[in-house]
Amino acid sequence: MSSFADQLDDEKLHELYLHWRQLCGDRRAPPYSAFDPVDQPRLLANLLVTDVIVEGETRRYRYRLCGTEVETNFGCAMGGKCVDELMTGPYCDYITNLYDRTVDHITPVFSQSSYGDFDRGLHTKRLMLPMSGDGETVDVVLSIQTFFRSSILSEPILIQQDSFEDSG
Repeated sequence: MSSFADQLDDEKLHELYLHWRQLCGDRRAPPYSAFDPVDQPRLLANLLVTDVIVEGETRRYRYRLCGTEVETNFGCAMGGKCVDELMTGPYCDYITNLYDRTVDHITPVFSQSSYGDFDRGLHTKRLMLPMSGDGETVDVVLSIQTFFRSSILSEPILIQQDSFEDSG
């Protein structure tokens, strides 16, 4: 069985994952303060930093930093806005589910899917990585998202790292 890292077939996603694992040390998730986006200039245009906002029983995800490549493909500025302010319907549910998996399981999540309406032929690969100031609660999700064109419609792919040991 291949490790989670071996399943990341995008160079940028793989690079960020290995950097994140290094920041983890013996923790399940490193603190966001250990990561400096400026140290990743090759990845910066594809990065997203998302704050986990908990208000009572409600959890929301607010974009703190959004790379230019992500915002260009999304079609508008995303910084300072929550997922549920920018998206609606099944797409909002899908993205929220990816964040929930990352936060609830304190684990990396990889997904691949079409992006926007399929007529554009745009697809995305995204890797979401938990960050935790206290080592127990995910307060930030660090993500990287790359884009590619294809005329082939395929089923979405979702891979969640099964365990901390499956880190490759």
